Amino acid sequence: MNPSSTRRSSMSLPHSPDLRQRVVSAVVVTTARVVGWLRAEDVTDDRGSDSSEKAFMVILAIALGAAVTTAAVAFVASKTALFQ
Repeated sequence: MNPSSTRRSSMSLPHSPDLRQRVVSAVVVTTARVVGWLRAEDVTDDRGSDSSEKAFMVILAIALGAAVTTAAVAFVASKTALFQ
C-alpha cells in the first residue's frame, strides 16, 4: 500500500449521510438564528431608550460630526495646497 494514499484517506471526513444531514441542519439553524437576530425578532423591551443612552448617542453624533469635518477640512487643504 502506498503511504501517500493512506495519509489522504485518514485525513478525509467520513461520508456518512447522518453526519452530512447534521451539518446541513446545523448550518440552516445557525443561518435562521442570525437572520432573526439581524431582524430583531425577539425584542423584549421596546419602551425606548433612557436619557443616558440618548446622551451617549448625542455625544457620539457630535464626535462623528467633528471627525467628518476634520477630514473634510484636511482634504480641502491638501487639494488647495496643490494649486499654490
